Amino acid sequence: MPQYVHRSTTNLRSHRHRGLLAAALMLAATGFAHAADIDAEYQAAVASCKAAPKTGTRYVLATAALMRPVPRSEAGLVSRVPIATAVEIECELNGWVRGHTDGDSPAVGWIRADLLQAKAPTLESIDSAYAMSGPDLRKTWAERAVALAPYRARSHQMLIDAFYAAGDGEGARQAGLIRDQLLNPKAERLSGEPKLLFAVDRGWAVAVARVEDGGRYLETDTQAEANYYPARRGLHFYRRGGADGVVQVIEQRESAGTDLEAQVRLAPMTARSDEVAGLATNFAATAQAARADAAVSSSARKAIESELRAALQREKIDRGQIDKALKARPGDEQRGGLQIHAFDAGKLGTVHVATLIWDLPPKSENAAEMSVDALLILESDDKGGYKTAGRLVQLTGGDVVETHRYFDRLDLDGDGEPELIFQLGQYEGTEYQIWTRKSGQWKPVFRGGYVGA
Repeated sequence: MPQYVHRSTTNLRSHRHRGLLAAALMLAATGFAHAADIDAEYQAAVASCKAAPKTGTRYVLATAALMRPVPRSEAGLVSRVPIATAVEIECELNGWVRGHTDGDSPAVGWIRADLLQAKAPTLESIDSAYAMSGPDLRKTWAERAVALAPYRARSHQMLIDAFYAAGDGEGARQAGLIRDQLLNPKAERLSGEPKLLFAVDRGWAVAVARVEDGGRYLETDTQAEANYYPARRGLHFYRRGGADGVVQVIEQRESAGTDLEAQVRLAPMTARSDEVAGLATNFAATAQAARADAAVSSSARKAIESELRAALQREKIDRGQIDKALKARPGDEQRGGLQIHAFDAGKLGTVHVATLIWDLPPKSENAAEMSVDALLILESDDKGGYKTAGRLVQLTGGDVVETHRYFDRLDLDGDGEPELIFQLGQYEGTEYQIWTRKSGQWKPVFRGGYVGA
């Protein structure tokens, strides 16, 4: 069965091919009267480059260099290349350099040669240039220091001082506000914005739902999603049901699916981290601190395995496959296995959430590949045992594959009982599902936040 992934990586060769196509399309916005003129300029630039190739590596010195599809400042934009980025050179023509960048967002195009230099800029070199420059150039060097080290207090102070030296008090004030946002981010709810729940996975945030009073959840407004992720925005961050600081938006991007997502950092980290996963909101859901999961007792594990075994037998799963699935742990050769989470849910006592994902061997050569997707929620029965308070068991596969993985928990409606958030693995993406407890049973009530193809 195809593996679902949260985010795909981009092959440089295919990206260059798309970059060439995108570059040709971008020329349509440059004011030329005919498509033939657009193509002619692009082809001529490429031909000149091939006729006089030049190799080597140069680095962006400016706060950011604009990469163009052709060597002309009025042309469209291919990419905004950050300071210190390495550019692999292909040729140089009339003060422009054609090259490509690698990394998370590879691109190919033309950059002004005066924005590049042979050595990568460092904080030491920028600080030295700032100290030796006159007042008219200090702002430029200070802006480069901030771009290179946005979470260093000294970089911001250099810029503030440069504004004051130039007599620009308002510029200094704005620079101070940005410094405070970066060095001490605060969670905020923007004007006119509904209460929002975000899922944060591997350092990326996606809006899951609008949170209404009374425990109602609505789809996010796709027209407004672009406004959810302004740079430097702070959000309340939660893990294991409790508050765990603030995540801050680094930048947003359009996902391969229908929703936007944003890179976020967990302050005081200075970059996105694959280790950052949890829930975020634009409102204070709880002041309770995050608590470690409880240990899973042998009696709880036995009760879970017994319940799952009976449920899978009802689905006519081969006994040998059931044995393998229940023994498997995440990280085994086959995707999934059995995961059990236990946590204190206040007046509910200890709640156990078990999920089981297991790929079944095809029954015949032409049979469709199927997986087991099982979810079990157990509560204490006040007699030293356990009772089943939520269950889902299904066989899933093909283009509509759906598998549940426990993600996190958070009391979203303020009733003292947490909502459970599951990540749904699908054929080429993921989504999130909210389960809530009503009349003693846990049920799914909402799904959203799709990221994928």
